[in-house]
Amino acid sequence: MFADPSNPQVYIGFDVEVADAIAKQLGMEAELVPTDWTSIVESLKRKEFRVIINGFEPTSDRAKQINFSKPYYIFQLQLTVRKEQQGIDSLADCIVQKKTVGTLANCAASRLLASSGAVYIEYPDPVAAYVDLEYGRIDAVLMDVPMEMFYARKNPAFKNVGPLFHPGTYVVGLRKDDTELQQRIDNAIDTLVANGTIERIMRKWELWDNQQYNLLSGTGDFQITGRTFNWSEALIKLLKAALVTILIAFGSMIIAMVLGVPLAFGQTYGSAPVRWLCTAYIEFFRGTPVLVQLLFLYFGLPVIGIVFPGWLTALIGLGLNYAAYESQIYRTAFQAVPQRQWDVSYSLGMKPFLTFRRIIFPQAFRIALPPMTNDFVALFKDTSTAFAISVWELATAYREMANATGQFLLLGVVVSVFYLMMSLPLAHYARKLEKKFSPSKGNGKEALRLD
Repeated sequence: MFADPSNPQVYIGFDVEVADAIAKQLGMEAELVPTDWTSIVESLKRKEFRVIINGFEPTSDRAKQINFSKPYYIFQLQLTVRKEQQGIDSLADCIVQKKTVGTLANCAASRLLASSGAVYIEYPDPVAAYVDLEYGRIDAVLMDVPMEMFYARKNPAFKNVGPLFHPGTYVVGLRKDDTELQQRIDNAIDTLVANGTIERIMRKWELWDNQQYNLLSGTGDFQITGRTFNWSEALIKLLKAALVTILIAFGSMIIAMVLGVPLAFGQTYGSAPVRWLCTAYIEFFRGTPVLVQLLFLYFGLPVIGIVFPGWLTALIGLGLNYAAYESQIYRTAFQAVPQRQWDVSYSLGMKPFLTFRRIIFPQAFRIALPPMTNDFVALFKDTSTAFAISVWELATAYREMANATGQFLLLGVVVSVFYLMMSLPLAHYARKLEKKFSPSKGNGKEALRLD
């Protein structure tokens, strides 16, 4: 199911036609509800819609939460690599060589990769996975054939390796209490398979193969994957994700501080062109969403040959964004230092840079420290935007693990504790710094003033 290139407001695809055919059998009309794929089961349970029809695979962990209809399509998995890639002929090669494999989050392929011990990255949509493959951020992509056919097969930069494998089925997902509708949908699928409607739809989209004859006979050895929940394994994953969060937060804050000072200085004391450039930078990064900025850096820059890994993109992107906000804190702090202190410094023969470094900056730093601390705590939370570029930070880990296992409440509590363990010591240390640099308490001496 994807947007029609000629009319993006209209969805097309074999799943759309299957949904329409089932609805017609039921005497209903299908209404498509765009939904985030990774949380689609939870959305169904919250009754945001009544059924799931979108390349939806039955898995053992999903079976604990919802019911499935009879299958209407038999899929297989396809491994795709870059055209120039050598030495990868199967998923086993990726596992042995520790190659990174991309796949769609919360699907049968992701569960297979998790159970096989492969190094893998889950993506919120197939496009991002194949883009990362093309730009060399990952080594291979494992997807269901329908997604591989639409998103990758016509791309000359890719090639498929190994035979199709790991057959599974697409089904309709329903809530546990919707048994009457489930029976009606099962009957509708039986009718559509028997009268050739399913075959006609699949042939139209070039998806009919010999595997589909098992639908007619009701046979086939379909592999149902699943993801088990283990607290010790979950805590290890969350700890690794927390370390990534810390790395991004500290790295971004360093960039923000290093850029923020010259931006504030230029906007306050620079010439007219310098003030204009600094203001343009600040207004751009404050006036556009940080999520859009990250997506631009991650997907836009590779077009001109600049490719960063996800974690570095998040670190740089958040640093550039927060530099705009930090600059306004510093600018206010600079302006809070009386102008006469500049004048007195000049009268004593001090150069402008020396005056700024020895007289102005120390006082401005004390003024800026409290709001800087608040920004740093906010930055820790804003690292969660990195999920959009598939960075495995703490919020992304919670989102994907909870969606895959249904442990939203307990995992949410644990993740909240992780965030508190990171932010509370930071806030405590910031208060100590404020006391240390306080004019009246720092070293037991009054701050130097030039009046």
